[in-house]
Formats: sequence, C-alpha cells, structure tokens
Amino acid sequence: MATDFGDESGEKLFDWVLRIGQDASEQAMLASAEKLKNALRNARGEIGGKGPEDAVEQPSEWAKLSMEQFASLPEYRSIKEIIDGKLTGEGIEHAFFEDKGKEYLLFKVEDAPSVSRAFGDLEKQADIALDRALEARGKTREQIRDAQPLEERAASARESAKAMEAARGKAHEVEIAAVRSK
Repeated sequence: MATDFGDESGEKLFDWVLRIGQDASEQAMLASAEKLKNALRNARGEIGGKGPEDAVEQPSEWAKLSMEQFASLPEYRSIKEIIDGKLTGEGIEHAFFEDKGKEYLLFKVEDAPSVSRAFGDLEKQADIALDRALEARGKTREQIRDAQPLEERAASARESAKAMEAARGKAHEVEIAAVRSK
C-alpha cells in the first residue's frame, strides 16, 4: 500500500486517519484530517517566515518550528513519527526537542524549502488517506457533511474561518537558532 502514496509516510497517514475513525465517528475523521491539513498549511507558512531581526547580524545554520498545532491533534505521537519519517525519507537533517515545555522541530535553514515541500506532500497525502479511510468504511465526504445538521456545519465553517484569519494575522514562530553543529 505504500506504493499508493509513494512512500511510508502516506501509509502511516492512512493508518492514523483510520485509527481516528475507529476511535470516533466519520465526523471525527473528517475534522481531524482537516485540522492536520490546516496545521501542515500553517507550518508551511511559518517555515517561509523570517527569523528575528538580530539573526541578520549573526547568521545561523538552524531554524526551529513550533509543533504546538500538531500537539493538539489526536494521536500526536503518530503525527510526529509521520513527519519524522517523511523528513528522513527526503534526506532532511532534523531533530525534535523540547524547550520550556514546548516541542520544536529543528532543521537547517537551507533546508526550509525542502521542509515546506515535505509538509505540502503530507497535506496532499492526508487528503488521500482520508478518502481511502472513508471508502474503507463505505462513506464519502459528501455523505458525512450532508448528515451533519446545518447548525453544526455553519458553526464549523465559522470556526474554520476564525482559525484561518488567526493564522494569517499571527506572528510566525520560526526562529533562527544560533546553534552550530560539530
């Protein structure tokens, strides 16, 4: 099945979406997949962001990306493994670390475009994995959305719009870290 996605991360995304679906309803699968895609999309925007102004004076080799949006999703450990596997498969040097209670993804500044592309691939694979998981349950996205009461759909749309607006106005949390490798 990994050949359906092109790599192991797609297979793991499918397993993640299916686990979410087994633990909850198809609504939860759809909502979780959308939240994951939004987190990946937001992270891609943050990766393209600039570091603090003092980074210009002291060039750095490393950047860190907050994993906070991903940590709030169900099965965060699996998502972290998926991201790790994808970046490793792409040959991108990276590490996860905690600082002051927050988890970050550390990667080389020069690899930022590759990290962004990898997150974009994961976003596409999340859509494919969701469709396959729903298909395995004999459902489609449209059937699930149509089964949801109109009030809930409206509330969900308002929540998504607020999240997108907040992501646009929010300062990006990519920091250029003054870390040197040996």
